[in-house]
Amino acid sequence: MAGTARHATCCGRARRPGGARRGTATVEMALVVPLLLLLLFSIIEFGFLIKNRAELGQAAREGARLAVVGATPTRITIGVNGSVSTIPVGEMTREYNYRSWDEGSGTWGSWQTLGVSDSENNAASGDQIQITLSYDHQLLIPGLMGPVLGADENGRVNLAATSVMMRE
Repeated sequence: MAGTARHATCCGRARRPGGARRGTATVEMALVVPLLLLLLFSIIEFGFLIKNRAELGQAAREGARLAVVGATPTRITIGVNGSVSTIPVGEMTREYNYRSWDEGSGTWGSWQTLGVSDSENNAASGDQIQITLSYDHQLLIPGLMGPVLGADENGRVNLAATSVMMRE
C-alpha cells in the first residue's frame, strides 16, 4: 500500500485527521462571543460612568476654590459650568452651602444656603463651604448594567460629588 495514507479507524470506519474537531470552533465561538461582548460593553459603560463622576468631582472642587475666595453663587455657577465639558450643564443640579463653627457648643452649626453680602458670598472667614453637584447619567445600554448599578426605570444613574473647603 505504498502511496496511500493511513487513517485511524474507529469502530471499523476510517477517520480523517482532525475530523472529530470539525465544527467545534463554531460552537466555541458561539459560547464565547456573547461573553466577550458583555465584557466589552460593560467596560465601555463603566468608563463613561467613571469619566462623568470624575468630571463632577473636578467641577465641585473648582466651585469650592472659587467660593473660598469670596465668589458669589452666580460666579461659582459660571466656574462650575466652565469646568464640565461633556455633562450638559442644564441637567446638573447644584447646591452651595456654608456652616460656621459654634464656639459655645464646640461643634459645627447646620448647613445654610450660600448667599451674597456686598460683592462676595455671605460665608465668614473660617466657615466651611460645601459645593455639591449631581447629574443623572444615562446608561448606554440600560438593560445590561442598569440592575447592577441601581438605575431607575429610564436607565439613569445618579452621580454626585461634594467638595468642602474653609473660607479664607
